[in-house]
Amino acid sequence: MKTILKCLVLSVIVGLISCKKNNDVYEKIEPLEYFPAFPGSYWVYDNNETLQVEKYERYTYNTEAYDGEPKYETLILPKLVLNGIFNAPDAIAYIKRYSISKSSYHIYRDFAFIDLLAETEGSTFYITSTWGGNRNEGKTIKKDTSIIVQNKRYDNVLITVQYNTGCWNPNYSIEECSTIKEYYAKNVGLIKRERRHIADSVWTKDIELVEYNIKR
Repeated sequence: MKTILKCLVLSVIVGLISCKKNNDVYEKIEPLEYFPAFPGSYWVYDNNETLQVEKYERYTYNTEAYDGEPKYETLILPKLVLNGIFNAPDAIAYIKRYSISKSSYHIYRDFAFIDLLAETEGSTFYITSTWGGNRNEGKTIKKDTSIIVQNKRYDNVLITVQYNTGCWNPNYSIEECSTIKEYYAKNVGLIKRERRHIADSVWTKDIELVEYNIKR
């Protein structure tokens, strides 16, 4: 009888361990304040496109460099419907804090996620890996500023620029080499994007935020 009871107890323990192994628990990464991509949130821009968050979804990706042994990680991340706002022409992407899953046109050397911004003024963030000695980078050039977009005032705004490190004239500063400028408002997200040619003094509006709704 004791032997039978021990076998039953052992079977239950083994069953519980098996269930635990089969029900993996993955870390859910919550959005941060300069890109509050919570499910149900959306941003409407003046080019008639809407960036929206569908839900949290399981996403598996390789954390290693292209020339390293693959190592996969699975996270629960906000799933974005892009509508041309990021990663065109891709339809969806995943947000991990201030990084977005790389687009289909990125080269194989690039990591699974590319950076969108950095919170600290003066900080550099990385958009692509190095190729031919150059790479695309970004830099946060101003923080805690205020701007007017579509007749609405936004405070606590940080401004980023994007550029290629192989800017053809070594006498140009980072700002002069920049071709994209983005504005992110705290607790709102991307409110404006501008573009220009290298060293051009005039920035041209690309998109501006018209309407948004953040659901926490």
